[in-house]
Amino acid sequence: MTFFRRERSLRLTGQMNYQELQQLLDEKLPSKNLPYAIRLQGTFPSLKVRSVPKQTPPYSPLNEVLSQQQVVFELREVRGTLVGFRLPQYLKGVNQAGYHFHLITSDNKAGGHLMDGVFLNPVVDVKTLRDWQITLPNNTAFEQASLE
Repeated sequence: MTFFRRERSLRLTGQMNYQELQQLLDEKLPSKNLPYAIRLQGTFPSLKVRSVPKQTPPYSPLNEVLSQQQVVFELREVRGTLVGFRLPQYLKGVNQAGYHFHLITSDNKAGGHLMDGVFLNPVVDVKTLRDWQITLPNNTAFEQASLE
């Protein structure tokens, strides 16, 4: 989580797929060694997002939830906002390295974890994250969980 304050804004022109978007962002961000919070707004000709049902204790491992319960949505011609992070490779043991985005459409009717997409002239706002804090749960369930 971060309190987002835009430090820089990037206007990307043209249509691009998710891989091309990531390559463009990598070229425009000042360092691959810093984590970034990113907000991307625009028109999306197509997006593939996923979601899972609300989970209850005892919680199943994420890979099980995704393989058994995820729902994938194919969205067409939507406007919306993607929020997420770009983390450097050296943080992959703490969280997912690379880009990770979640979508909410402008009409608040659809959203989810971004899996793939096509982007048209997106406006990208970026904040560099120079402080990194991890707060661990203070409860027995966490302390006794198998987190291998």
